Amino acid sequence: MKNRTSGFTLVELMVVVLLVGLVALVSTQIPLFSLSSWRKGTERLRMQRDANYAMIRIQRKLRPANLSDISTSDSPPTLGIGDESFFLEEDELFYQTSGGTPEEPVIGGADAPFDVTSFDVVSSDDIINIVLTLKMKRESVQTTLRTTVKPRN
Repeated sequence: MKNRTSGFTLVELMVVVLLVGLVALVSTQIPLFSLSSWRKGTERLRMQRDANYAMIRIQRKLRPANLSDISTSDSPPTLGIGDESFFLEEDELFYQTSGGTPEEPVIGGADAPFDVTSFDVVSSDDIINIVLTLKMKRESVQTTLRTTVKPRN
């Protein structure tokens, strides 16, 4: 005679609990991974957008300027346009008007997810070459923007 009992064994219950736990763990990690990837992408996009904005702002100041009004300096990296200037201070690019007090940073700052690592301005003949390099704070992603501007003569 066989003695039949209905129900699950302890081993079967432990296997089911383990499988449910693994499924729950994986299902919570997928959204977290997606969210962190989305944040990194958003920070990279912000870095590109802010760098592009800074270059456009510099170009708009340079284009109508006379070549004789433009000055450059390497220490600290500075681009002077008449009595206004763009300059790199630590990890921020500032714009200073004729009043002498710098405005808010054009790009960078404590709340930015990136640092401005270099601002190079080279004047050759009647052309101004500008190179702006930024680096993400939490990862090793770097972007470099280059532009060439020919001021009016």
